[in-house]
Amino acid sequence: MNLLQKPPKKIALNITPLIDVLFILIIFFTVSSTFLEQPGIELKLPDAESSQTYTAQKVIVYVDKSDAVYLNDDLIDVNDLAESIKQKLEEQKEKSVVLRADTEVDHGMIIRIMDLLRKKGIYKIIISTEKPLNKM
Repeated sequence: MNLLQKPPKKIALNITPLIDVLFILIIFFTVSSTFLEQPGIELKLPDAESSQTYTAQKVIVYVDKSDAVYLNDDLIDVNDLAESIKQKLEEQKEKSVVLRADTEVDHGMIIRIMDLLRKKGIYKIIISTEKPLNKM
């Protein structure tokens, strides 16, 4: 006699929480990997039709509209700039400096920085610009 025989239970694995965590990780890594290195220094670069992109530079000088000078995101005195750059360039194969200056910066300030760099033997100075937006 077979009284009250229970059917065997099927084991079900709920993978919904695993999929949720996986999607969250994919979104996190996608968003965090697409950030470009942007300093906290607000600049409006001059427009130039022949503008090119230099992303592999490790020595970047920023000059904001209040004539504050930054070397790779660190505020620095203009008089100490050339020596600090020379030290950073000794570690690099390509001896070039990117100069990113706001459009409102006085032309004399840019010439002063370029002159200080040339006195230290740094002749490859890349002036950073932006391509103008096509206005229709």
